[in-house]
Amino acid sequence: MTLKAADAWQKGDLINLLIAIPAGIIAALVTIAFRGAISGINGLMFTDGSDITKAFLEYPRAIWPLITTVGGVVAGFILLWAMNVERKHGNMPDYLDVIDQRLPGIPLRSTLLRAASSLASIASGGSIGREGAMVQLSALSGSLLGRFSRLRVLHQSDVIAMAAAGGLAAVYHAPFAGALFVAEIAFGVTAVQRLIPLFISASVAVLTVRSVTDYEPLYLYSSAIFSPSPGAIVTVLAIGVVTGTLGPLFIASIDKVRQWMKPISHPALRLGLGGLAVGLVAMVSPLVLGNGLEVIDLILNNGELHTSLLLVLILKIVATAITVGSGAVGGLFTPSLLIGAASGALVCTFLQWLGFDPGPVGLYAAIGMSALLAATSHAPLMSIMMAFEMTLNSSLLFPLMLATAISYVVASRLKNGGTYPVLSRHNARFAAKNEFEYSSVASLIVPCSKMVVDSMLSDVVTEGLKQRTRYVYVVDRQERFLGVVPTNVLASGIIDGSLKPDSSIERFIEQEFSILYQNASYEQAWATFSESPLERLPVLENPETRRLLGVVTKASLLNKAKSFL
Repeated sequence: MTLKAADAWQKGDLINLLIAIPAGIIAALVTIAFRGAISGINGLMFTDGSDITKAFLEYPRAIWPLITTVGGVVAGFILLWAMNVERKHGNMPDYLDVIDQRLPGIPLRSTLLRAASSLASIASGGSIGREGAMVQLSALSGSLLGRFSRLRVLHQSDVIAMAAAGGLAAVYHAPFAGALFVAEIAFGVTAVQRLIPLFISASVAVLTVRSVTDYEPLYLYSSAIFSPSPGAIVTVLAIGVVTGTLGPLFIASIDKVRQWMKPISHPALRLGLGGLAVGLVAMVSPLVLGNGLEVIDLILNNGELHTSLLLVLILKIVATAITVGSGAVGGLFTPSLLIGAASGALVCTFLQWLGFDPGPVGLYAAIGMSALLAATSHAPLMSIMMAFEMTLNSSLLFPLMLATAISYVVASRLKNGGTYPVLSRHNARFAAKNEFEYSSVASLIVPCSKMVVDSMLSDVVTEGLKQRTRYVYVVDRQERFLGVVPTNVLASGIIDGSLKPDSSIERFIEQEFSILYQNASYEQAWATFSESPLERLPVLENPETRRLLGVVTKASLLNKAKSFL
């Protein structure tokens, strides 16, 4: 790296660190404003709208489907408005795609309209996470900040990433998890250079929330201590397997509902039907309404659910699948946390019934939150830190790591693509790069022309012209590679009469020539090609036999590399 380039990198890095502070502050204020909008609407609809699962009890149970249906219809019409805007001005990319693909920015109108659609779904009790719209709006604020800053060394997608990390951190009061989420999902890496600005933005966002609002941890659960007894270890392992299996089933249920709803093209009708279905499910238990924030607190602290835990688990999966599958705008974080908490609590309860003594149920509900979130998001580091930061229970770190790792592996083995499409691209790039580093060039070998050492000059020139190659490969009778002869030099000599066409080619053989062996990796071949102007290289069997097998072309190697470059 030149001194000028190093100075530019240092300047850009410093600006990234400085811009992370306002990005985090603005992202936090955006999430506070969105929460305020939800509270304002719920305040108009209910006497006390702070807990949606209790607010609905103000109305007769038969009215509940009407509320959720109207909310779905309103959300659908707003979504239709957003889709019409996008048809005219281009589709609105998700902030993760903007970060991953280095897109110019996030459009303002369609983002605000989709956030309004999400607001209608959330305020009317839709079983969907609030964080989706909050983080998208935070990312929009980062996009606007990057656009108006007009700093050449600043990549707008980097500011969007900082704001998204700040938004998620502000939603869950979890700065470390917010930064890790963007690093794991959007970047696909956890490089220090990428993480530091994210940490700054996420930390500033949480500090802003704490200074502006009445801060308290979402799920303070620091009193119970995890004790690594045999029963506790068995419970943790079981939670990992159960959530790793349940996570893909949860995602599959959403996809199935999405397929069922696909023939209904109008968003208002589709979301209205989704709202009606959620309202009917809520008549069985109002605990399925909303994102599940309050229900998680009840499970962690052994509160009275008035509904069996298994039924809550099943109904929440059904309600969330209907809400998301019908096209509602929102996230899956908090619903996943609730499903995980219920799963962990159920596993613990079942093992207690079998005679094990793992400890308090709430501990395993917290472990289940992290494990199922990893199974659906495919971001295990973020999942571990989010559960830890939300509960502030240091004794949970070991079991969180164990259960989450098992859940992630099980879900991956079940071929679950996860919640975020960007992960598929990261996985494809990783697989392609891994193949490039370790696969051998043997699979890329194609046949080539060659001449035996006792051939005449005229034969070699004829072959070279026919194949349109600068060099013709020379072998002995046992196919052992001896070197190359330059066809242009020989052709010029024959034409000007300095060489006789029937002369032997042996004295014209050039032995110093770039070669590859069949067990060479793509990466080694790449290094060899980078030092050679040639478009193809001969491939030999091994250094002992030096038998010529064929050639590898630069084009074939580039084709393998394009998947991750």
